[in-house]
Amino acid sequence: MELFNFAYLAIFLIAVSYILIKNRETFLIKILVSIPIMAGLVYFSGSFFVLPVYLFSMIVSTYLYTVFFYFPFAVDFVLIILSIFGNFVPVRFVFASISISILLSMFLDKNMRKYDVTNNENKGKDIQRETSRDYFQISTGVITIAIFALDGIKGRILILLAILLIYLGGNILYLNNRNRLADLVYMMERKDTKLGLGSMYLAAGFLFVLSFTRSLQLIYISAFLIMIGDSLATIIGMKIRSRKLFYNRRKSMAGFLGMLIPSFLFGLFFFVYFISAFYAIGGTFAESISNKIADDNITIPVSIVIIHFIISMV
Repeated sequence: MELFNFAYLAIFLIAVSYILIKNRETFLIKILVSIPIMAGLVYFSGSFFVLPVYLFSMIVSTYLYTVFFYFPFAVDFVLIILSIFGNFVPVRFVFASISISILLSMFLDKNMRKYDVTNNENKGKDIQRETSRDYFQISTGVITIAIFALDGIKGRILILLAILLIYLGGNILYLNNRNRLADLVYMMERKDTKLGLGSMYLAAGFLFVLSFTRSLQLIYISAFLIMIGDSLATIIGMKIRSRKLFYNRRKSMAGFLGMLIPSFLFGLFFFVYFISAFYAIGGTFAESISNKIADDNITIPVSIVIIHFIISMV
């Protein structure tokens, strides 16, 4: 075990030295911001296994939509599989390494932020395309909840593998977009938006929640808020004309209630009413401020984790 532990540390040191020499401008800020995060992951996991997983996940998200994506993805995939199935480190720390690295990298990357701004600016402009896109996201949420209902907490591994395939498939289709499958996927994307960008944010956000809990009840409400509630807010906000929210003129009261009420009712299956209300209100508010702060696939998962810790301390 110790041999593998130091082998992972050696891989990390070699890789971080290489990328800083080859592409210092792109990675320096990301590495510096990540230092306390990586230190925390090593401290709480008690292992160096998390370091190369974190680093290669960062490289993968940085090189998304390019041919340079594939090699770091292959390395990251092997490291993740070895870490999980070799029982070198608790699964939640692998999930945390992947999700935090990807979300932070995409947030700090100016190109990704530009793509995300374009994505949010075009939200709701094409009602038919937006509706198809949201119905697909709702079906994804239903399938995700079903996986955990059938397979319990072990469903995390299946979800992780599906997420890795989403990133790989998105990159392949973007670079090879002259085929029927790519045409079908593009039909559900917003105008001038990078293929699968929203799905990749969503996947990383949900993985972020999974890294903080083994509670199936929390996983259920998280999947509903992130995948179903968010889509209901968009659909209802487009279909029903209502007053805009005073703190975000891009969001409406109809959309707010369209996410809040179903999320609260769904939460009642697993929590007492005030805890269900806490998650529903927190998640819906996080969605309603998303354009001003960050993508809703970041703000909603972060709000869920914060609420989870608050409730745990009470």
